[in-house]
Order: sequence, then C-alpha cells, then structure tokens
Amino acid sequence: MKVKTPLVKTIILIALLCGPALIYIGITHGRHNIMVLPIFGPRETATTMIDGKEKIDTVYHTVSPFSYTAHNGKTITEQDVEDKIVVVEYFFAKCEGICPKMRTQLRKVYAQTESIDDVVILSHTVDPENDNLDVLKQYAADAGATDDGRWLFLTGDKSELYDHARKAYFIGVQEGNQSAGEEAFLHSDQLVLIDKEQRIRGYYTGTDPVEIKRLIDEIKVLKASEYIPRISDPS
Repeated sequence: MKVKTPLVKTIILIALLCGPALIYIGITHGRHNIMVLPIFGPRETATTMIDGKEKIDTVYHTVSPFSYTAHNGKTITEQDVEDKIVVVEYFFAKCEGICPKMRTQLRKVYAQTESIDDVVILSHTVDPENDNLDVLKQYAADAGATDDGRWLFLTGDKSELYDHARKAYFIGVQEGNQSAGEEAFLHSDQLVLIDKEQRIRGYYTGTDPVEIKRLIDEIKVLKASEYIPRISDPS
C-alpha cells in the first residue's frame, strides 16, 4: 500500500471541503471564469515602472479601519479580521421587521461554515443607545452564537457605525420616522461578503433563502480560490 504524499493529501482535503463550491462555480460562471467573484466598489488605476516598463494596476476599494465593542466585551478592530472571510450585517435588537428573518438566515451561514475556521460574521447594531452589552449578549444567545468568535455582535459610536456602513460597505442606514409608521431605525437587508484582502466580493438579500445559499457557496468559492496557486506551484 502506497503512502499518500503531502500534495495528494492536500488535494483530497480541498476536494472534500470545497467540492460543492467548485461545482457551483462551474455551473454559474462557466469554464472561462472559474474561481472568480466580482469585486465591488470604486477603483483606481496606479502606474508603476518595473524593469523600465510601465505597468498599470487596478487598486480596489477596501474596508476602512474600525473599532467596535463585541457582545463578549472585547474590542474588535480590522486587525482582528485580517486573513478572514467576513460577512457583514446591520440590525437592532428591537427590530420587528427584517431583523428576525435575517438572523434566522444567518444561523444557516454560521452553521454551514463551521468547518471553515477563518469565516467571521460581524453583526452591527444601528441602535447603540439601547443595544448595550447585556442586550447584545442575549441577542447572540437567541441567535445560537457560541463563544467561538465566529459570530460577533458589535456596538460603538452611532455616527461611526452609520458612517462605516455607508462609506465602507455602501449600504444604507438611517433613523426611521416612527410618526409615519416606520421602524425606529431603517437599515439595508443586504449582507456583504468581504474577502481576506478587505475587498467587497458580494451582496446578498439577508431574508432570502436562495440568496443565503448563494452566499454560503460563494464563501466556499473564496476559500477554494486560496488553494489554486498552491496546487499549480511546483514548489
């Protein structure tokens, strides 16, 4: 019986972990675009000289630095999600509209990415005055989030939370007009997928099971894409 080489073992592991994602990409993107997700947001061009030749690169929008407090009392910054695939959400605990539906759908994301240890969900409150740590702890418990750090419920300065939603993720957040029958706070139902380079790779309707399935598949796409250079690299 032959002993499997490290490369063979790696390929088998990738196939088990990412097989469904590879099939998904092949069906939805076609063979000429395998392993590619779009990059969202503004972009610029940068010109550099390499060996006397001009090279033009595209510089993509990346998520700006942040500092919030999680439901477990820890300070969370952009450094804590370096080299992580991040799913972003906005909610508030007293929300009776879309938030309960979004939380239910995010449970699926949380459960079905359990084997991928570098996926993190960041749920930001839009009502920091009322969503204190006690409220967030209870909300996290009701969501089924454990203390493994894979799903964090964040609070902080209200203006910073709102500004970050609009400028970093390009999603809407504002206070509602309750006298007109609106919720106290209005926020997008979109979930945002961020890659390990802090670039936006997808938007998904957080109340739609079909969209959630797509999100889970595309998380696996990002994870699978990490291995492609390693497999082809003869070193």
